[in-house]
Amino acid sequence: MLALLVTVPIALSPLKNYDLFFHLAGARWILAHGFSRLDPFSVTGTAGWVPHEWGFGILAELSLRIFGAAGPELLVATLVATFVVLAWSAIRSVASSPGLVELGVLALALVAQAFTWYQERPYHLGHVLFALAVLLTQAWRRGSERAPWLLIPLCVLWANLHGSWLLGPALLGSTAVGALIDGGDTTHRRRCALALGATGLAYLASALSPSGPSIYLYPILHSALASTQTLEEWQPLDLTLRWARYHLALAFLATFVCGGARPRAWAILLPTLGLTVASLGAQRHAPFAALLLAVFIAEHHHRLAPSALPEAFRAAWRTLDGWSTAWIQRAGGTAWPFLVLAVLALSAALHPATVRERIYPGRFPLACFDTLKTLPPGKVLNRFIMGGALSYFAGPEYKVFIDSRNDPFPQSIHDDYDKFVYGLPGWRDALARYSPDYVLWNRTGPGSVLPDALQHEGGWTQVLEPEGEDCILLKRATP
Repeated sequence: MLALLVTVPIALSPLKNYDLFFHLAGARWILAHGFSRLDPFSVTGTAGWVPHEWGFGILAELSLRIFGAAGPELLVATLVATFVVLAWSAIRSVASSPGLVELGVLALALVAQAFTWYQERPYHLGHVLFALAVLLTQAWRRGSERAPWLLIPLCVLWANLHGSWLLGPALLGSTAVGALIDGGDTTHRRRCALALGATGLAYLASALSPSGPSIYLYPILHSALASTQTLEEWQPLDLTLRWARYHLALAFLATFVCGGARPRAWAILLPTLGLTVASLGAQRHAPFAALLLAVFIAEHHHRLAPSALPEAFRAAWRTLDGWSTAWIQRAGGTAWPFLVLAVLALSAALHPATVRERIYPGRFPLACFDTLKTLPPGKVLNRFIMGGALSYFAGPEYKVFIDSRNDPFPQSIHDDYDKFVYGLPGWRDALARYSPDYVLWNRTGPGSVLPDALQHEGGWTQVLEPEGEDCILLKRATP
């Protein structure tokens, strides 16, 4: 029921995320030309193109070719539905008789992830693979000897789909260390040592990707970039956002349970604590941490001392919890969200829509892209978020100044971009260094004074300022 409520609106929504289009542009390039370390979309991406999330781009492009413009949304909806099912399986796997508490923490975990639902981005794959990693580690804790070794092929897949792959080895390794802290006999310590060995192999196996061994440090180096720190998702948890408050409520509930539960299992506490601290420093980790918090609460809440509430309240709770437990034990229905999505997919395949028909109205400067395609190829000075869409709609012949892939561009390009946006000293020198043939810029918001400044100083002519689109296209007057 939760998966249906969440995923059907996603499947029916329009295309809206700028990042989707640099993934589609990259996938289109890879399918036509193969992998390349040289950035095909810009001349400023001198740090080298590392398509570490190329797998998502390929899946999105293939879904687009099969189901039309509904394809990427159907892909995201399917991944979100899969995460809901896997998250519930992980929570149920640690609870002897799941009831109201388990349903409650699942709901909180989903709300903490809600800010990602309507974005067509590869972290949905990261969420699904992390949930699978949680299930594998829990299976290992219950005695499975094969589970840690299954993480190795999972990490190979993960490293080609999303940059969060490092969480797989980190989860298994911290779980094994926590299990050692929990104590046990010689056989138990041997199992922990083998799990740590599987952790190391899973980490090494991630190099089976186009990035090769350079992927080992990529997640850490990327997060340390100064340009990365300016991105909203890499900033500390923002409590002005509603979903962040629910995430914090889940963390407080876990803290309360941890304080009263006896005994505590370090095998789940250690990875939960580490990832929760990471989510406070970078809010993109919150969906991953929320799942571990939910699993921790589900495992430990029944170990709390009896409540001091009046017997009438406790009796009412036991009654409601009993009904909930009985319903959960009888209920099935896992297939229903996927059957509904299959019907929507069939309808989309029979009546495919074009990207232009399915795109969010007014969000993308399509008229400027179309006009640009009629002009000779050249270099384009553009806004950060526009770059990927420009490469997709106009083509790689129009070299972007920057786009939201972020890491191919050295810090000097990010610094020059800030000069253009905020009118900082040196922006004219930066313009001369890049020497663009075109400027595609916004007319409102921060940095919107740049087109006026260029036209005032001369040397630029206005090609198009379409009504209803927040953009303006300028062309250099003298080639």
